[in-house]
Amino acid sequence: MPKKRKTRVVVQVDPGGSHEVFLRGEGVTPLSWEKGAPLRHEKPDEWVFETDELFSTGEFKVVIDDSTFELGENHRLYPGASIRINPKFPGGNI
Repeated sequence: MPKKRKTRVVVQVDPGGSHEVFLRGEGVTPLSWEKGAPLRHEKPDEWVFETDELFSTGEFKVVIDDSTFELGENHRLYPGASIRINPKFPGGNI
């Protein structure tokens, strides 16, 4: 059985006020396209998703308040990866 490695996504965005940041996607538990997984708020402009679940590959988008999707292509995610992204949203900053 393969060793579990932590996979980490750091999203750099300041949604302002009481807005929250989510990921929607597939291939990685708990991501789905129907309902977002909330990210942990670590700094004013930094939100984090971490998992040590085993998966082959996944893809996702960043979503503000689980309703406003970021612009552009889906992000790819590989097990054990640590990535930092700066998503763009319709109308500029949220």
